[in-house]
Amino acid sequence: MWMRRFLPALLLALPALALAQQPATPSPLETMKANARSIVNAAERERWNANVRLWTIELAQPGPVANKDLAKMSQLLEQMRLNVGKIRVTTEKERWDANVEMWRVLIEHRGVLASPAAATLAPVFARMKANVAEIAQPAERERWMANRDLWQSVMARAAAAF
Repeated sequence: MWMRRFLPALLLALPALALAQQPATPSPLETMKANARSIVNAAERERWNANVRLWTIELAQPGPVANKDLAKMSQLLEQMRLNVGKIRVTTEKERWDANVEMWRVLIEHRGVLASPAAATLAPVFARMKANVAEIAQPAERERWMANRDLWQSVMARAAAAF
C-alpha cells in the first residue's frame, strides 16, 4: 500500500535529484579564463589576458561603465591593439581585428551597446563567428567560442533594448 502512495512522488522527485547531481556548466568568461591560463606563447597570453580583463570589467556592471573603469578598458584595448598589430597569421589577425573593433565600439558607448551601434557591428561579428568556426585547434577554438558567446550576449542585449 505504501508503494502506491509514494511511488508517484518518488518518480517525480528522481529527475530533480538527477539534475542536482550534474555539475554546473562554467560561464563563457570562466571557460575563457581557465583556457587562457594554459597559453604558452607570451604575446598570445598578453592578448587573452587583456581580453579577459576587459570582459571582467564589462560584465561586472549592469549599466554604463564608470569613468575609472572606462579608462582602464581603454588602456587594455590599446595594449591589445598594439599586440594584434604584430600578428602575422592572417586568420588569427582577422579574429583579433574584429575583436578589437567590437571592443572599440563598446568602450565608445561606455559599455552599453545601443541598437544602431550593434547594427554597425553585425558584419564585424559575423566575420568573427565565421572565422571562429574554422579554428581546428581545440583549446584555441574553446577560447574563441567563449569570446564569441560573450559578444553574442552583448549583441542580443542591444537588440532587446529596442
